[in-house]
Amino acid sequence: MNYGLREELLEFSAYILGGAKVPFIDYVEDGNWEPFLPKYEPQAENYETNGCTIWGTQNQIETFHKGIYGTEPNYSEVFNYLLAPVDPAHGADPQLAYDCIREHGLIDNDLLPVPDTKEEFLETTITKSLLAKGQYWLSRYELNHEWLWTRRPKNALELMKRALKTSPLGVSVTAWYRENGKYIDREMKNNHWCLCYRIDDDGIHVFDSYDHSKKVLSHDHSIMRAKRIWLNKKTHYSMHKQVSILQAIVNILMQKKTLLEVCKDHLGTDASPSDTAPDELACAETVTVLLKKVYPDVPVITGTYTLWDYLKDTRNGFKPVLDATPETIIISPTGTGKAGSIGHVGIFDDRGLIMSNNSFDAGTHKKGTFTANYTLETWRRKYEVGQGMPVLLYRRMV
Repeated sequence: MNYGLREELLEFSAYILGGAKVPFIDYVEDGNWEPFLPKYEPQAENYETNGCTIWGTQNQIETFHKGIYGTEPNYSEVFNYLLAPVDPAHGADPQLAYDCIREHGLIDNDLLPVPDTKEEFLETTITKSLLAKGQYWLSRYELNHEWLWTRRPKNALELMKRALKTSPLGVSVTAWYRENGKYIDREMKNNHWCLCYRIDDDGIHVFDSYDHSKKVLSHDHSIMRAKRIWLNKKTHYSMHKQVSILQAIVNILMQKKTLLEVCKDHLGTDASPSDTAPDELACAETVTVLLKKVYPDVPVITGTYTLWDYLKDTRNGFKPVLDATPETIIISPTGTGKAGSIGHVGIFDDRGLIMSNNSFDAGTHKKGTFTANYTLETWRRKYEVGQGMPVLLYRRMV
């Protein structure tokens, strides 16, 4: 059966690993992009399109976008299918899908959804207005892509594992022969293009445009072609994101400590010994002193409300977040709750504990020392439930 992968004799020399100068940045350290997979959209719900190269490529881009930029786009397959173009009977080479996006961009699926019939699909007109929408996308995003090899090497699986830290992968596979719960190639030619989002001890995990399914391939499944991408969002916020990743790499090369490492080094000590604020009220001073050790542009601030104002201003490099990951700042500002209540601020460690200035002597915790003495639950119980304050989370972007 033909699923739409059609290999052509195209010039790829500029798109081989290292040739296209695609940044090699470890965005996902464990190489698992499953939390960022997009909404399932069938390639052939009412009729066969042989459009796997478009569906798989867009799934790859949407996954990268969600993982790095935190929002979930849904692009029109019809737009790129017709512009690539894809042969309805035989499909297309995946290289054409990426080149089409680099030339024509992407548009929202709501502007051009998949029609109910194949006739409507193939007779769809790409208007000047839609082309303009695609160019607008290109004014906001830059897509780079490269193949992992020219010919499949013996260490292909290891190359894929390494590349998955930088990007979800578009891969060619042989569809679909199952044996002992895994999909095998039966030494047959690849005929399908889909998204690889993880490789682990169980196998090669792919997100498919058929059957509403995630599939697990055997480790020896002969994936002949694999491509990684880099999507740059041309905004102030993405610049912060890229700089933060690059800064982390520089920190490693210069043996400069991360915020988490700095905080852990100061546990059990008076992290703000200048005592601009008294020990029992030094939480904001302590947090900003520690931040300043990693990010020199951060000023030393002695009040939680003033610190909140600083964190809210995105020009200072912080953004509000929903998840309490390591290095996330948690703050309940003074003046936002019941009369007379005093706020607090701290930083999450990698165990789910909140490190903050200890405001009173308690057991082995001396007043004025930096300790891990809250969880998110106990923090909410004290400041949100007990004192009527908001619980706000922020992360440094650069």
